[in-house]
Amino acid sequence: MGPPTSALKSNVAPKNQVITEALMQSIVRDQSCFPWLMPRRNMKPSIILAITLVFCLVAIAGGNTRLLTADPLTNLPLYPATDSRLHLGNEPTRLPESNVCGSKMQTDFYTIYDSKVDATLAWYGAHLPGFKKTHAYAAHRSQDTFYNPGGTLTVSVTGSSGKADENTETYSVVYTRFQPALPEKAIIGLNQQKVICQ
Repeated sequence: MGPPTSALKSNVAPKNQVITEALMQSIVRDQSCFPWLMPRRNMKPSIILAITLVFCLVAIAGGNTRLLTADPLTNLPLYPATDSRLHLGNEPTRLPESNVCGSKMQTDFYTIYDSKVDATLAWYGAHLPGFKKTHAYAAHRSQDTFYNPGGTLTVSVTGSSGKADENTETYSVVYTRFQPALPEKAIIGLNQQKVICQ
């Protein structure tokens, strides 16, 4: 065998040379023999952070999203626009229980995305057969509530801030269960942001 080729580093021992501790330390100090240990000065920390965040978001969003078609509290149909453009699911925000006119009130809150009030009301009108509807305008927002004849379930659609007859974007929808039932007069009062218990 001939002398080592020029591709080999000068600190690599020839075949017949004894490898000493000093030679081993020299090889380890020269990290070019170990390219995976060399620092990557050309990658900026912000790029690394961005890549890490993307992978985390994909890991969180992929497989954990659940698209509800019915509200879990009332089992009534759920408007599809409760899911955002990012399709991260549409789990409700459960509001704290309260009492209204002697009835226990349980409520699920949903934000609505990219839907006008008229379109939202038309959808609920078609999907809540037998429900009555009351309309009001309070605090610069349209307020429409669908309620069952028994007075135990309501679905309230709130518009974004606007004029009284304006077809604004839908702000939210709220599903409510009352136990025991509320009288119709009390439900209509709540839609007007008034408490009428008589």
